[in-house]
Parts: sequence; C-alpha cells; structure tokens
Amino acid sequence: MRFLFTRLLIIFLLLGCAGTEDDQSQELDNTPVITSIEVYISSDEIIVGQQVLFSVFDNTGKNRTTEAKFYVNDSEIDGSSYTFNDVGTFDIYAKFQNLKSNTEQVEVNQIPIEYKQYVLVEDYTGTWCGYCTRVSFAIEELKKQTKDAVVIAIHQGDPMQFPLEATLRSHFGVTGFPTAFVDRKARWAPPEPSSLDQVLSKLTNKAYAALAMESSLDGDMLTIKVKLKMGYNYKALKLGLYIVEDELIYDQRNWTSYYQGDPIKNFEHNDVLRKNITGLLGDEIPSEHLGHDKEFEKEFQYVIPSEFNKDNIRMIAFVTEASKKETINVRSSKIGESQSFEK
Repeated sequence: MRFLFTRLLIIFLLLGCAGTEDDQSQELDNTPVITSIEVYISSDEIIVGQQVLFSVFDNTGKNRTTEAKFYVNDSEIDGSSYTFNDVGTFDIYAKFQNLKSNTEQVEVNQIPIEYKQYVLVEDYTGTWCGYCTRVSFAIEELKKQTKDAVVIAIHQGDPMQFPLEATLRSHFGVTGFPTAFVDRKARWAPPEPSSLDQVLSKLTNKAYAALAMESSLDGDMLTIKVKLKMGYNYKALKLGLYIVEDELIYDQRNWTSYYQGDPIKNFEHNDVLRKNITGLLGDEIPSEHLGHDKEFEKEFQYVIPSEFNKDNIRMIAFVTEASKKETINVRSSKIGESQSFEK
C-alpha cells in the first residue's frame, strides 16, 4: 500500500513539472516579435527654412524614435528633426536594428509671395424674406468701413432669382434665410450687424494669389480678361467669374428694426448675382499654368441681355483650391476698368 502511494506521488510530481514547462514554453511563444517599423512626419509640405519632426513605431506599437536612425535623401541626420533649407522633394525613412521603414516625402516650397487680401460675402436672400434686411443692413455698414469686401447677393423666390441658386444652396448647406457666408468657409454669425469684425478680420491676412481684370463693351458684347498671379506652389486651382447687377428696385419685406416699414417700398438691391460665366464653382486651371510666381489669364465673352442695365453691371472673379470650397481671393471690377495685381 505504501509502495502504491509512493508511486502515485511520483507520478503526480512529474505531471506537475511537465505542466510548468508547458506553461513556460507557451509564455515564450507569445513574446512579440518586431518585424517592421513605420516612420511618421509632422508635415509633408512646408516652405523653405521650416523644420519637420520625425517619429517611428514598431509593429507592436512601441515608440522607437529615440533608438532609430533617420535619413533624408539617404543621408543619416542627427536626432529626429530636420530643417529644410533647400527647395525640392525629399525622401524620409528610418532604420531600427536590421529593419528599414516605409519612405515618406516632404515637399519644400519657396517662400510665398504675398498679395492684398479681399474678402467675399455671399448673401442668400429674397424680397419675401422679412428678416433678410438684417443682412442687408450689415452689408451697408460693412461697405462704410471697407471697400475690400466683395458682396454677392443670391436671390431666391423673387424677380431677381438666380437660376442656379438651389444648386449653390445645396452645395454650401444653406437651409434657411437669411444666411450669409464669409469666403465660402464660415457662416456670418447672426446678428450680422454686430459681427462686422468677423468679415473685417479677414482683411488683415495676406493672400498668396492675386486677381485682376480688364474689360470692354462693344454693343451688347462684353469681353473680359481675367488674370491670376500665383505666389505659392498650389497643386490645383479653380477660377470663377460671375456677373452681378446693382440698383435693382423692388419692394422688400421687413420684420426688423434696422429699417422702417413693411414692406419697404422701392428698396435698392445691389450685388445681385445674374450669371455665372464659368462653371458655378469655377473652372479648373490647367496644371502646366500652376506654380510659384506664375501667371494665368483667360478671356471670356458674354452678351448682356436687354433686361440688364449695362451701367450697373460688374464682374466678380474668384479663385479657390480645386478640392476646397474656401476662396483664396476675390475681386470686383466695373466694365471698362483695367486692373493690376495688388500687393
């Protein structure tokens, strides 16, 4: 009996030891293996003289930045940052142990050329809209403070309705009236007469593109030359051209205290969008004409309809990055005016 007990005890101990070895073996098998590394850069497009920060992580998620070596165009650098003092495209990669990372690229551009900034205000309105006079009043006050605000009034549901206004409203997410946008980026915060600084503050910026127009009239035929000067290495731009008309007289509903009466009789409507000469959002500029310090120009012709007053017609040109809605710059011109680029 004692002999049997002793044998069972030995077997139990052997099994226990075998289980421990299996557990240890299993733990070793679960140790993460580093098989790859990936490099990250703080910016992929800069101007000359700026610094870019680099970092690297292995496939387990561990930060290896302090242990890795970084390379710019195959030359090892000190540390994990680099100041680019030359224009061009540079390859960035890292090495850790025997592993090489993916390659990222940094594009270094020349210092941008700065031009005068104009600001675009687009007013979605209608003579039936009693609260739209709030924006009308704000625009009047804005024009008293600056000549550098370019206004486009997009009418809906009245005799001045722009034929493609629904397309514009849909594209920019306009769901109610009144609505006004600043540079097609941000809604002009209501009450607009108290938010003039939102528009005026944009004029303190510098633009990296400038517009200028020349025009002539032969009978009803309006010829417009639009010129664009680029001070930055933009990848894609769109150039737009609209026709607006001033001094249109129609009664206007008014539910505000900014004006007296409802309706306001013979209210003067200015900046009324009449026609888009280019595509509604602009026409893409051929890539070969894009680049730092390059100039692009295009001529347009438009037959002014008999119902438009030629003396009150103006042209508005604008430029946007092709993939974005925001205007880079904008400019207004009267018929017969010959403009130059402004810095």
